[in-house]
Formats: sequence, structure tokens, C-alpha cells
Amino acid sequence: MNLIKIVYFDYGGSHSSVVAAHIHAGKLDSPQTPPIKEIINLPYFDKTQKDDFGKIRPAGTDADGNAIYVLGTKNSDSGGLLTSLAEAQDATQEFRFVDTMPYVNMWLRIGGWLSRSLSLPLLGRPLIRTGIKAAYPGLKNLVRETGKTGLMEVLE
Repeated sequence: MNLIKIVYFDYGGSHSSVVAAHIHAGKLDSPQTPPIKEIINLPYFDKTQKDDFGKIRPAGTDADGNAIYVLGTKNSDSGGLLTSLAEAQDATQEFRFVDTMPYVNMWLRIGGWLSRSLSLPLLGRPLIRTGIKAAYPGLKNLVRETGKTGLMEVLE
């Protein structure tokens, strides 16, 4: 079996991608949404800095030994670019890019903007909590489907 690098990405790399990556790495394995304190204490959760954008950051490994990563792209439609770059480097069998933006709801958008862009986490985090609670079941399903696809493309 070939090991791959699975990169969960979204615009900011602080919320939905972090949660999905840590679900995949087995660090959030509750069938229901885990306590928000457990989510808030994840590495990178609501902590992305300006210098972190475009950097692939490790989140752990999955049960099969695949490396799991988080990426903030500062672009809401980066899937095609990331896949094309992997193709250009003949690395499509080594990387899988998984877009978590479809799970970013209004609460996550507004809360993330307040917390990360305006540096107002006291205002943004309550909204982020609400957004993550709503998004968690979908992110869990996305991770489950990502794990089932083997080396097939998730994007497209």
C-alpha cells in the first residue's frame, strides 16, 4: 500500500480544515460533536497567523499511516490549482487535497473574520463554536468518504 499525504484545506486554515484533519488523524473520534473545549485546544484551531497561509502544517497520521495536514489558502477555490500542481510534479499518487470550504457556514465565516482578520477572538469565538457544532457532522462524513476513496481524487 502506498502512503499518501492528505491535505485538508480551506480559506483560513483555522477552523473547518483543522477539525477535519484532526478527525482524520483520530484526535477527534467522538460520534457526536466533541466538547467545544476539546476542539478549541486543537493545534492550529483559531490560531492561524498571516505567515501561515500557503504553508502545509502537520496534524498527525491516520490509522493507515498516511500523513494528515492542514492548509489555509486565502482563496475559496484552490482545489483545481492544488491538484494541477500535484499533476505537474507527477505527484498525484502522493497527495490528496480535500476542500472543507463547502462546510464553512455563516457562523464560521463571520466568527473567523472577527477572530482572525480583526483580532477580536472574544467576539468571534462564540460564533465559531456555533459554526463548528453545525459543521461537525458534515466534516465527519467528509473524512469518512475521504478515507474510503483510496487514491481516487476527492475533488472535481
